[in-house]
Amino acid sequence: MVRRPGSGRVCAGDCARRRSPFSNLAAEKKTSSAKKDQKKLNSLVLRTRKFAQQHKLNIYTKAKLLNTIKWEMRDAGHDEAVVDEVVTLIAPLLS
Repeated sequence: MVRRPGSGRVCAGDCARRRSPFSNLAAEKKTSSAKKDQKKLNSLVLRTRKFAQQHKLNIYTKAKLLNTIKWEMRDAGHDEAVVDEVVTLIAPLLS
């Protein structure tokens, strides 16, 4: 198994930097920036799929990656519901 140190932190950092699209997920508001937020979220989905295709992830590494993303987002101050929703969205993309 090839070890990729910090790959979870890179993905988590991307999630943490993209605070605005995730803040609207839990509130389910339709604002003028909804299209922008959706575009950023789609970008995250595409990058997650690309990452999963480039790296062979077993069940342990998937769980470790998702856990890292979850805790990095919590530490960045995101709401618990938003964090859970993002992790739930990303999890099936790692297959």
